[in-house]
Amino acid sequence: MAWVPARLPYLKHPDLLPAPLPSEKLFFESTAVFREDVSYHRVVAVEPHFIVKYGRGVDEIEGQILLFLEHHLKDHPGIPKLYAMYRIASTGHVCLIMQRMPGESLAQLWPTLEESEKSDICAKLKEVFTSIRQIPAPPLYGGVDNGRYHHYLFYSPDRDREICGPFDSEDQFNAALVKRLRFEWEHMKRHSFRADFYERNLGRTLAGHKPMFSHSDLQRKNVVVHRDTSQGLRVSLVDWEEAGWFPDYWEYFTALQGVLWDDDWSQRIEDILDPWISEAAVMIMVHKDLIF
Repeated sequence: MAWVPARLPYLKHPDLLPAPLPSEKLFFESTAVFREDVSYHRVVAVEPHFIVKYGRGVDEIEGQILLFLEHHLKDHPGIPKLYAMYRIASTGHVCLIMQRMPGESLAQLWPTLEESEKSDICAKLKEVFTSIRQIPAPPLYGGVDNGRYHHYLFYSPDRDREICGPFDSEDQFNAALVKRLRFEWEHMKRHSFRADFYERNLGRTLAGHKPMFSHSDLQRKNVVVHRDTSQGLRVSLVDWEEAGWFPDYWEYFTALQGVLWDDDWSQRIEDILDPWISEAAVMIMVHKDLIF
């Protein structure tokens, strides 16, 4: 059966929950805070089982992505489940109640790890990415709901489809990046000769790439590692809000783009993902020109 997005409110059956869902009072008052941004969103833990994310900046697409992944990958141990998704009555903001993955952030753990532990973690991350990249792709580049992208490089204030998608071809995908750059410069009442350059040349390198499901934000802060006495190191990948159907080089580009080049993480990325050096180099240029 094909996956279809869930309607809000979404509540997983109580028999499939590790404990009763937390009340709003519990997560409003939680002091186990992972992110506190009153103007955007708040992320907190409630007891050992739940992560709750809510606020103006939370979009239901993040919950839909987790449901999409559960549909295709069932009980994958490296991907959190969505337990509930609804709008908070007092604010209208989306609230996501998700599985709390046990462990610590890989960003904190990395300097303390032995080389063998790093290799083990990277091998398990590679298995997660291999799994998601085997999900059959639709004939488009866009969101899991066959709609627009929710990635910041494709942001359009009026949701211009030529910028935020979905796209029928890689040529349209490339053209969206060019149009987004033109939009930024037109906002400053200037012509973008960089956009002219990319319009002439992007298709020379960024061509022939099929759509593939991508997390789009492989950074150590989004990896949770748990030392299990019986099963060894367990690895989870979190923060899926920018995921979607991107060209197959995209996962490597986004991972490399976030590298600080101050340790061996850049090398280890190649243990997790196939490298797309030429495509990443071009896209890092584009990224720099879009985020200025």
